[in-house]
Amino acid sequence: MIKRISILLMALVPTMLWAQFAPEAGVAGTTAMHADSSAFVAWATGCTVDRGPQQIDDLSLGLVSYGADDDALGKADNMVVSLGDGGTAVLTFASPICNAQGPDFAVFENPFHNTPHCFLELAFVEVSSDGENYFQFPAVTNVPSDVQMGGFGVMEASLIHNFAGKYEVMYGTPFDLDELEDDAKLDKSHITHIRLVDVIGTINPEYATYDSEGHIVNDPWPTPFWSSGFDLDAVGVIHDAAHNDVAENAEKVISMYPNPVKDCLTVKVENLQSVEVYNLMGQQVMAATTPIIDFGSLNQGIYFVRVKAGGKTVTERIVKQ
Repeated sequence: MIKRISILLMALVPTMLWAQFAPEAGVAGTTAMHADSSAFVAWATGCTVDRGPQQIDDLSLGLVSYGADDDALGKADNMVVSLGDGGTAVLTFASPICNAQGPDFAVFENPFHNTPHCFLELAFVEVSSDGENYFQFPAVTNVPSDVQMGGFGVMEASLIHNFAGKYEVMYGTPFDLDELEDDAKLDKSHITHIRLVDVIGTINPEYATYDSEGHIVNDPWPTPFWSSGFDLDAVGVIHDAAHNDVAENAEKVISMYPNPVKDCLTVKVENLQSVEVYNLMGQQVMAATTPIIDFGSLNQGIYFVRVKAGGKTVTERIVKQ
Protein backbone atom coordinates (compact mmCIF):
# COMPACT_ATOMS: atom_id res chain seq x y z
CA MET A 1 0.00 0.00 0.00
CA ILE A 2 2.78 2.41 0.95
CA LYS A 3 4.61 1.58 -2.26
CA ARG A 4 1.49 2.38 -4.31
CA ILE A 5 1.08 5.73 -2.59
CA SER A 6 4.73 6.57 -3.23
CA ILE A 7 4.38 5.74 -6.92
CA LEU A 8 1.25 7.90 -7.14
CA LEU A 9 2.98 10.84 -5.48
CA MET A 10 5.97 10.52 -7.82
CA ALA A 11 3.60 10.61 -10.78
CA LEU A 12 1.93 13.76 -9.49
CA VAL A 13 5.12 15.70 -8.71
CA PRO A 14 5.98 16.63 -12.32
CA THR A 15 2.46 17.99 -12.85
CA MET A 16 2.63 20.08 -9.69
CA LEU A 17 6.05 21.43 -10.67
CA TRP A 18 5.05 22.31 -14.23
CA ALA A 19 1.73 24.02 -13.50
CA GLN A 20 3.01 26.80 -11.25
CA PHE A 21 1.85 30.08 -12.79
CA ALA A 22 -1.47 31.95 -12.93
CA PRO A 23 -4.23 30.00 -14.73
CA GLU A 24 -6.73 30.89 -17.47
CA ALA A 25 -9.14 33.84 -17.30
CA GLY A 26 -12.09 33.10 -15.06
CA VAL A 27 -10.20 30.56 -12.95
CA ALA A 28 -9.33 31.31 -9.32
CA GLY A 29 -5.86 32.83 -9.08
CA THR A 30 -5.82 34.24 -12.62
CA THR A 31 -4.20 37.61 -13.32
CA ALA A 32 -6.15 38.15 -16.56
CA MET A 33 -7.48 41.70 -16.87
CA HIS A 34 -10.56 42.43 -18.96
CA ALA A 35 -10.39 45.41 -21.31
CA ASP A 36 -13.26 47.03 -19.39
CA SER A 37 -11.32 47.00 -16.11
CA SER A 38 -11.37 50.34 -14.32
CA ALA A 39 -7.63 49.88 -13.70
CA PHE A 40 -6.80 51.08 -17.22
CA VAL A 41 -6.19 54.82 -17.45
CA ALA A 42 -4.83 55.03 -21.01
CA TRP A 43 -3.98 53.04 -24.16
CA ALA A 44 -1.16 53.09 -26.71
CA THR A 45 -1.27 56.05 -29.10
CA GLY A 46 1.48 55.03 -31.56
CA CYS A 47 2.54 51.72 -33.14
CA THR A 48 5.16 50.70 -35.69
CA VAL A 49 5.23 47.08 -36.85
CA ASP A 50 8.17 45.31 -38.51
CA ARG A 51 6.49 42.22 -39.94
CA GLY A 52 8.10 38.80 -40.00
CA PRO A 53 7.64 35.93 -42.48
CA GLN A 54 4.62 33.64 -42.52
CA GLN A 55 6.98 30.70 -41.96
CA ILE A 56 10.59 31.35 -41.07
CA ASP A 57 11.98 28.24 -42.78
CA ASP A 58 10.11 28.93 -46.05
CA LEU A 59 10.63 32.56 -46.97
CA SER A 60 8.98 31.98 -50.36
CA LEU A 61 5.62 32.37 -48.59
CA GLY A 62 6.40 36.04 -47.98
CA LEU A 63 5.65 38.27 -45.02
CA VAL A 64 2.43 38.39 -43.02
CA SER A 65 0.00 41.09 -44.07
CA TYR A 66 -3.02 40.90 -41.79
CA GLY A 67 -4.16 44.12 -40.11
CA ALA A 68 -2.61 47.57 -39.94
CA ASP A 69 -0.35 49.26 -37.39
CA ASP A 70 -3.23 51.47 -36.22
CA ASP A 71 -5.25 48.39 -35.23
CA ALA A 72 -3.08 48.17 -32.12
CA LEU A 73 -4.04 51.67 -30.95
CA GLY A 74 -6.67 52.53 -28.40
CA LYS A 75 -8.74 50.17 -26.29
CA ALA A 76 -8.70 46.43 -27.01
CA ASP A 77 -11.41 45.62 -29.54
CA ASN A 78 -10.29 42.37 -31.25
CA MET A 79 -9.00 44.36 -34.25
CA VAL A 80 -5.43 43.09 -34.55
CA VAL A 81 -2.21 43.39 -36.51
CA SER A 82 -0.17 40.21 -37.09
CA LEU A 83 3.58 40.19 -36.49
CA GLY A 84 4.63 36.95 -38.25
CA ASP A 85 7.53 34.71 -37.20
CA GLY A 86 9.92 36.87 -35.17
CA GLY A 87 8.15 40.11 -36.12
CA THR A 88 8.13 43.11 -33.79
CA ALA A 89 5.87 45.97 -32.79
CA VAL A 90 6.96 49.13 -30.97
CA LEU A 91 4.27 51.07 -29.11
CA THR A 92 4.36 54.60 -27.70
CA PHE A 93 2.10 56.50 -25.34
CA ALA A 94 0.77 60.01 -24.75
CA SER A 95 2.17 59.94 -21.21
CA PRO A 96 5.08 57.76 -20.02
CA ILE A 97 4.25 54.58 -18.12
CA CYS A 98 5.55 54.58 -14.55
CA ASN A 99 6.25 51.97 -11.92
CA ALA A 100 3.76 51.85 -9.06
CA GLN A 101 2.14 49.22 -6.86
CA GLY A 102 1.11 46.10 -8.78
CA PRO A 103 1.03 45.65 -12.57
CA ASP A 104 1.78 48.75 -14.65
CA PHE A 105 0.40 47.78 -18.08
CA ALA A 106 -1.21 44.86 -19.89
CA VAL A 107 -0.88 43.44 -23.41
CA PHE A 108 -3.88 42.12 -25.34
CA GLU A 109 -3.84 39.43 -28.05
CA ASN A 110 -6.76 37.45 -29.54
CA PRO A 111 -6.40 33.83 -28.35
CA PHE A 112 -9.50 31.66 -28.63
CA HIS A 113 -10.77 28.68 -26.66
CA ASN A 114 -10.24 25.22 -28.09
CA THR A 115 -11.53 23.27 -25.09
CA PRO A 116 -10.24 22.78 -22.49
CA HIS A 117 -7.46 25.32 -23.05
CA CYS A 118 -6.66 28.17 -25.45
CA PHE A 119 -4.88 28.58 -28.75
CA LEU A 120 -2.11 30.92 -27.61
CA GLU A 121 0.46 32.78 -29.72
CA LEU A 122 3.14 34.31 -27.54
CA ALA A 123 5.49 37.28 -27.62
CA PHE A 124 8.34 38.58 -25.51
CA VAL A 125 7.77 41.98 -23.89
CA GLU A 126 10.48 44.64 -23.68
CA VAL A 127 10.40 48.20 -22.35
CA SER A 128 12.54 51.28 -22.88
CA SER A 129 12.77 54.74 -21.37
CA ASP A 130 14.72 56.22 -24.29
CA GLY A 131 13.61 54.28 -27.38
CA GLU A 132 17.10 52.80 -27.81
CA ASN A 133 17.88 50.55 -24.86
CA TYR A 134 15.30 47.80 -24.33
CA PHE A 135 14.93 45.45 -21.37
CA GLN A 136 13.03 42.18 -21.63
CA PHE A 137 10.74 40.78 -18.97
CA PRO A 138 12.06 37.44 -17.64
CA ALA A 139 9.64 35.12 -19.45
CA VAL A 140 9.38 31.44 -18.53
CA THR A 141 7.72 28.50 -20.31
CA ASN A 142 7.17 25.05 -18.86
CA VAL A 143 5.55 23.74 -22.04
CA PRO A 144 7.49 20.59 -23.04
CA SER A 145 9.65 21.05 -26.14
CA ASP A 146 10.33 17.42 -27.04
CA VAL A 147 7.44 17.36 -29.56
CA GLN A 148 6.51 20.26 -31.81
CA MET A 149 3.15 21.82 -31.00
CA GLY A 150 1.02 21.84 -34.14
CA GLY A 151 -0.23 24.92 -35.93
CA PHE A 152 -3.54 24.72 -34.08
CA GLY A 153 -2.22 23.42 -30.77
CA VAL A 154 -3.42 24.64 -27.38
CA MET A 155 -1.60 25.17 -24.11
CA GLU A 156 -2.29 25.82 -20.44
CA ALA A 157 -1.87 29.39 -19.24
CA SER A 158 -0.49 27.99 -15.97
CA LEU A 159 2.61 26.78 -17.83
CA ILE A 160 3.75 30.24 -18.98
CA HIS A 161 4.76 33.47 -17.28
CA ASN A 162 5.63 36.98 -18.50
CA PHE A 163 4.74 36.23 -22.12
CA ALA A 164 2.21 38.44 -23.89
CA GLY A 165 -0.64 36.39 -25.34
CA LYS A 166 -1.18 34.28 -22.21
CA TYR A 167 -4.92 35.05 -22.02
CA GLU A 168 -7.91 34.79 -24.34
CA VAL A 169 -9.31 37.63 -26.44
CA MET A 170 -10.32 40.78 -24.51
CA TYR A 171 -8.25 39.71 -21.49
CA GLY A 172 -4.87 41.37 -21.09
CA THR A 173 -1.70 39.88 -19.66
CA PRO A 174 -0.38 42.25 -16.95
CA PHE A 175 3.27 43.20 -16.50
CA ASP A 176 4.90 44.67 -13.40
CA LEU A 177 8.00 46.83 -13.91
CA ASP A 178 9.26 45.68 -10.50
CA GLU A 179 10.10 42.34 -12.16
CA LEU A 180 12.85 43.99 -14.20
CA GLU A 181 16.29 44.32 -12.69
CA ASP A 182 17.46 47.86 -11.98
CA ASP A 183 19.71 49.32 -14.66
CA ALA A 184 21.19 52.79 -15.14
CA LYS A 185 19.82 52.83 -18.70
CA LEU A 186 16.25 52.10 -17.62
CA ASP A 187 14.08 54.67 -15.88
CA LYS A 188 11.11 52.70 -14.59
CA SER A 189 9.28 55.92 -13.77
CA HIS A 190 9.42 57.04 -17.40
CA ILE A 191 8.73 54.16 -19.83
CA THR A 192 8.21 55.64 -23.28
CA HIS A 193 8.31 52.52 -25.50
CA ILE A 194 7.08 48.93 -25.31
CA ARG A 195 8.41 46.43 -27.84
CA LEU A 196 6.76 43.07 -28.54
CA VAL A 197 8.80 40.34 -30.21
CA ASP A 198 6.94 37.36 -31.67
CA VAL A 199 7.92 33.95 -30.32
CA ILE A 200 8.63 31.91 -33.44
CA GLY A 201 7.42 28.73 -31.76
CA THR A 202 9.44 26.10 -33.59
CA ILE A 203 11.55 23.65 -31.59
CA ASN A 204 14.05 23.42 -34.46
CA PRO A 205 17.28 24.75 -32.85
CA GLU A 206 18.14 26.59 -36.08
CA TYR A 207 15.19 28.95 -35.61
CA ALA A 208 14.01 28.38 -32.04
CA THR A 209 13.69 31.11 -29.44
CA TYR A 210 14.49 30.59 -25.75
CA ASP A 211 13.02 31.85 -22.49
CA SER A 212 14.94 33.48 -19.64
CA GLU A 213 15.89 30.05 -18.25
CA GLY A 214 17.15 28.62 -21.53
CA HIS A 215 14.04 26.59 -22.42
CA ILE A 216 12.95 26.41 -26.06
CA VAL A 217 9.63 28.21 -26.45
CA ASN A 218 7.17 25.80 -28.06
CA ASP A 219 3.95 27.41 -29.30
CA PRO A 220 1.64 26.80 -32.32
CA TRP A 221 3.84 26.37 -35.41
CA PRO A 222 3.88 26.47 -38.34
CA THR A 223 1.03 28.85 -39.13
CA PRO A 224 1.76 29.68 -42.80
CA PHE A 225 -1.00 32.24 -43.22
CA TRP A 226 -1.20 35.99 -43.81
CA SER A 227 -2.16 36.26 -40.11
CA SER A 228 0.78 34.22 -38.79
CA GLY A 229 2.41 34.87 -35.45
CA PHE A 230 1.45 37.10 -32.53
CA ASP A 231 -1.72 39.12 -33.19
CA LEU A 232 -1.44 42.43 -31.32
CA ASP A 233 -4.71 43.97 -30.21
CA ALA A 234 -3.76 46.67 -27.69
CA VAL A 235 -1.63 47.73 -24.75
CA GLY A 236 -3.51 49.14 -21.77
CA VAL A 237 -1.80 51.45 -19.29
CA ILE A 238 -2.46 51.05 -15.57
CA HIS A 239 0.06 53.56 -14.22
CA ASP A 240 1.33 56.59 -16.12
CA ALA A 241 2.91 59.90 -15.20
CA ALA A 242 -0.16 62.00 -15.97
CA HIS A 243 -2.47 60.04 -13.69
CA ASN A 244 0.14 59.10 -11.08
CA ASP A 245 0.68 62.73 -10.00
CA VAL A 246 -3.05 63.11 -9.42
CA ALA A 247 -3.22 59.78 -7.58
CA GLU A 248 -0.30 60.65 -5.31
CA ASN A 249 -2.00 63.89 -4.29
CA ALA A 250 -5.26 62.04 -3.67
CA GLU A 251 -3.53 59.34 -1.63
CA LYS A 252 -2.39 62.01 0.83
CA VAL A 253 -6.01 62.43 1.90
CA ILE A 254 -7.36 58.93 1.06
CA SER A 255 -5.98 55.73 2.58
CA MET A 256 -7.20 52.10 2.58
CA TYR A 257 -6.17 49.35 4.99
CA PRO A 258 -5.33 46.57 5.62
CA ASN A 259 -3.85 45.38 2.34
CA PRO A 260 -3.95 42.39 1.94
CA VAL A 261 -7.41 42.15 3.51
CA LYS A 262 -9.27 39.12 4.84
CA ASP A 263 -12.56 40.54 6.09
CA CYS A 264 -13.12 44.28 6.27
CA LEU A 265 -11.34 47.06 4.39
CA THR A 266 -11.30 50.48 6.03
CA VAL A 267 -11.32 53.64 3.91
CA LYS A 268 -9.95 56.63 5.80
CA VAL A 269 -11.03 59.91 4.24
CA GLU A 270 -13.11 63.00 4.86
CA ASN A 271 -16.24 63.79 2.85
CA LEU A 272 -16.58 60.23 1.48
CA GLN A 273 -18.85 60.10 -1.55
CA SER A 274 -18.63 56.52 -2.81
CA VAL A 275 -16.59 53.31 -2.81
CA GLU A 276 -16.64 50.93 -5.80
CA VAL A 277 -14.91 47.53 -5.95
CA TYR A 278 -14.01 45.94 -9.30
CA ASN A 279 -12.54 42.56 -10.15
CA LEU A 280 -9.86 41.97 -12.78
CA MET A 281 -12.52 41.44 -15.42
CA GLY A 282 -13.74 45.00 -14.97
CA GLN A 283 -16.97 43.91 -13.27
CA GLN A 284 -18.21 45.94 -10.33
CA VAL A 285 -18.67 43.51 -7.46
CA MET A 286 -19.52 45.96 -4.67
CA ALA A 287 -20.57 49.57 -4.10
CA ALA A 288 -20.95 51.48 -0.85
CA THR A 289 -21.03 54.93 0.73
CA THR A 290 -19.64 53.82 4.10
CA PRO A 291 -15.94 53.63 5.13
CA ILE A 292 -16.07 49.94 6.14
CA ILE A 293 -16.18 47.54 3.17
CA ASP A 294 -16.92 43.85 3.80
CA PHE A 295 -14.54 41.75 1.66
CA GLY A 296 -15.48 38.57 3.51
CA SER A 297 -17.80 37.27 0.80
CA LEU A 298 -15.37 37.88 -2.08
CA ASN A 299 -13.13 35.19 -3.55
CA GLN A 300 -9.39 35.39 -3.03
CA GLY A 301 -7.62 37.46 -5.66
CA ILE A 302 -6.87 40.99 -6.82
CA TYR A 303 -9.44 43.80 -6.80
CA PHE A 304 -9.39 47.50 -7.61
CA VAL A 305 -11.09 49.83 -5.13
CA ARG A 306 -12.13 53.24 -6.43
CA VAL A 307 -12.85 55.90 -3.81
CA LYS A 308 -14.43 59.27 -4.50
CA ALA A 309 -14.27 61.90 -1.79
CA GLY A 310 -14.30 65.68 -1.73
CA GLY A 311 -13.94 65.97 -5.49
CA LYS A 312 -10.94 63.61 -5.60
CA THR A 313 -10.76 60.04 -6.91
CA VAL A 314 -8.16 57.38 -6.18
CA THR A 315 -8.02 53.73 -7.27
CA GLU A 316 -5.94 51.24 -5.30
CA ARG A 317 -5.06 47.60 -5.91
CA ILE A 318 -6.26 45.46 -3.02
CA VAL A 319 -5.42 41.80 -2.45
CA LYS A 320 -8.13 39.63 -0.88
CA GLN A 321 -6.65 36.74 1.11
